[in-house]
Amino acid sequence: QATPAPEPTRPAPARPAPATPAPRAEAARAGLNFSERKRLETLPAVIERLEAEIDKLTEFLAQPDLFQTAPAKFAKASDALVERQQALAAAEEEWLDLAERDQG
Repeated sequence: QATPAPEPTRPAPARPAPATPAPRAEAARAGLNFSERKRLETLPAVIERLEAEIDKLTEFLAQPDLFQTAPAKFAKASDALVERQQALAAAEEEWLDLAERDQG
């Protein structure tokens, strides 16, 4: 029995390197536009407001009998707390990104 000859392997075509830098790196070098600069200026107040809301919700949820006496309020406050924490994390990340780009 004759074994079939293996097919010759073709080398994969080399991919050319991208001619332009990544959009994020390019944007970082360009600085901030007017709306980004305005957002950078307003974010500290947004962050402060979210932190205050988180503090109030945390204090409200700390009531020892809240879950037993008002489970609907507890659930609503818990959901609101999670939303505010996520919004705070996003705002802080956005501020850091804008501040870093403003420095560059």
